[in-house]
Amino acid sequence: MENHWTILPPGNIGITTEPVTASDKTENVLRALIFSGQLGPGDKLPSERELAIQLSTSRPTLRTALRALEALGFIVVKIGSKGGFWISDAETIRKRWNDWMHANQHQIEEMLDFRRWVEVEIARRAAERRTPEDIAVLEACCEAPAPDRLSLVRWHMGVHDAIAEAAHNKYLEHAMATIRGQLFAPVDTRPFDQRTADVVAVHLPLIKAVCAGDQAEAAKVMTDLVEKAEAPFHA
Repeated sequence: MENHWTILPPGNIGITTEPVTASDKTENVLRALIFSGQLGPGDKLPSERELAIQLSTSRPTLRTALRALEALGFIVVKIGSKGGFWISDAETIRKRWNDWMHANQHQIEEMLDFRRWVEVEIARRAAERRTPEDIAVLEACCEAPAPDRLSLVRWHMGVHDAIAEAAHNKYLEHAMATIRGQLFAPVDTRPFDQRTADVVAVHLPLIKAVCAGDQAEAAKVMTDLVEKAEAPFHA
């Protein structure tokens, strides 16, 4: 099914220090978009020109990144009236995630440890420092998103971004964005209505704790959330 959407800026996905070329960086951003769910199985990518603009890169650099992702099986090329680059099916993406996890196994634990510390500290600081404006933004997040992939992904990222902003520490925000771009979760194949209800349900207590200024509860709820998110890496 062809989708039409606008990719969130790469800065909302994360910044990695590992790639050393422009095409490596573009490939990393696209892979992060796939694993984060912004680009889902079976999605058609925007035109090369549009995608280059959205990713703030040149078309030659984008082509190199796309060819690399095609070789790795993340995307496929179709010819004809519906020609272009398409994200591979869910099973293929899941296999690619397994390949990625095994290739990075040596640093997974360090990445998980870093995320755990950053996310919990952000929650604690947000509960301590949130302003009336922050509370208003977070309370607006209590409204569940539409039960579709993009709405859920953006709601989920929006909640964590709002909590990070409420911590009022740019270095913690940057740290969260960095690990978000490097630590990927497997594709979730559950029905969207069930997935949406589950994700919202586990985040509402976090939002309420931060808004209430309860630092201990915010840290506890975030710890529980992070531990659940780590489960696939220990399976």
